Amino acid sequence: MEIEILKPTDLKSYKELIDECFGTSNDLEKYQKYNENQAYKIFVVKEGTTIIGSATQYALDLFTFDFQPCLMLFNVAVRMDYREKQIAKYLLSHIIENARKEGYRSILLTCLDTAYPAHKLYESVGFTKENSLKYAMVL
Repeated sequence: MEIEILKPTDLKSYKELIDECFGTSNDLEKYQKYNENQAYKIFVVKEGTTIIGSATQYALDLFTFDFQPCLMLFNVAVRMDYREKQIAKYLLSHIIENARKEGYRSILLTCLDTAYPAHKLYESVGFTKENSLKYAMVL
């Protein structure tokens, strides 16, 4: 297994992974824009030429007193037939190590309250559950 940054030639395979894991996704053009935006990094795990897992990070500065560089993590996904093989843990550990090397101070993510396997995964690599309430507005 290899971890790499998503290549433009792999966008279709990436979309197929996201569709499989989340039921639906954006169109290819939107993923291409994300992939071209330097604030985003889409990491993929490959077995041969097949994308079997991915996670997307988005870099931002938190507007705190010292403008801490922070990463937002989302779309952590592993193909159904590759689950329970430590792939997501391997990928997250890679992202966490890269974040430390690049000087980030924290990584944030959100997760559905009922996604218990994901909770266990995130806690196993060092994330802690925070007491917060998420608000959203559809525009």
